[in-house]
Amino acid sequence: SRSLFGKIVAHGYFVLSAAAGQFVHPDEGPVLLNYGLENLAFLAPVAPGDTIQTKLIVKRKTVRQQREADLFPFGVVYWDVEVKNQEDVLVAEYTILTLVKRKNKLDIDLI
Repeated sequence: SRSLFGKIVAHGYFVLSAAAGQFVHPDEGPVLLNYGLENLAFLAPVAPGDTIQTKLIVKRKTVRQQREADLFPFGVVYWDVEVKNQEDVLVAEYTILTLVKRKNKLDIDLI
């Protein structure tokens, strides 16, 4: 194989997409959309047959300045994300930002 790892491995963005599928739910809730990613690092290869687990921890919450055109007040939640394989090896880590609907203009307890 011509792979740097000497075997077939999943593309890093496939791992990222599979991880997102583990925490994105179609039910209506406060999370409106993914707003961005920070500090993405792919740390170990994921091979066919591997399984991954995704863990999210709230890092911080911020209030976004409301504009007149906004339908309701927003905030941004920064989540630390860890993706590990079946051997508990960290294969990816990053911060994901989600835009969330606030309950009211002064509410910073977003979720």
